[in-house]
Amino acid sequence: MNFFSENLTAFKKIALPLFSLAILSNNVDQYLNMQVESALRDPTGIQKSIVLYGFLSIFFNVVFPVLMTTLALYSLFSLRARTLLLGEFFNRHLNHLFIETLRAWGKTLLWSILFIIPGIWKYLHYSLVPFVVVGSPLYQHGHVDALQASTAIVRKHRVQVFGIFILFHLLIPIILSALFDAYRLIWKTPMASLLLSLLDTYLLLISTHLLFKIFTSEVKQDEPNV
Repeated sequence: MNFFSENLTAFKKIALPLFSLAILSNNVDQYLNMQVESALRDPTGIQKSIVLYGFLSIFFNVVFPVLMTTLALYSLFSLRARTLLLGEFFNRHLNHLFIETLRAWGKTLLWSILFIIPGIWKYLHYSLVPFVVVGSPLYQHGHVDALQASTAIVRKHRVQVFGIFILFHLLIPIILSALFDAYRLIWKTPMASLLLSLLDTYLLLISTHLLFKIFTSEVKQDEPNV
């Protein structure tokens, strides 16, 4: 099965929940950004509500990506081996995914505060952390650290990972944001918002699939159930 056939098969497995999360994520993000901008422009001064909106923005910027990545991983790993049911898959892996994601974010933020470029490299090095959590038997038996395992794999595939990062995390988002941000609010432009969310869904699955290929080229799946 070639890449696009695999990708389409994986997409069919989780299209509806992933698409729903993309719609919710896009509109929550746009709404919170509007509230923050409104609070900053208030003629009476910056409102206290900006702290709440800022916290919610950070919170959802962790929650939604983890949930969407987990769905994508479920569909991709099910292509290679017999997997658990979706609910069981979430129950087994979601807690660890949140923990390791927060660890990766914390270390990346620390390096970004000190030096911008090393912070970007740390972000790249930790880009396979979710794959390690879900698909590495060594991690699941407590024999490796997820961040270190991700770094070791990324170092062998720097060019590919960097290319995926540039294309799917910089170029495409910048272009889409510049051209279509005004059409993302579902209560203003429903059809355009839905189409953009669908595009975001498929782009996420493609970028995750490319990283999945890198991960599986280095890590053998020794356990039948992930």
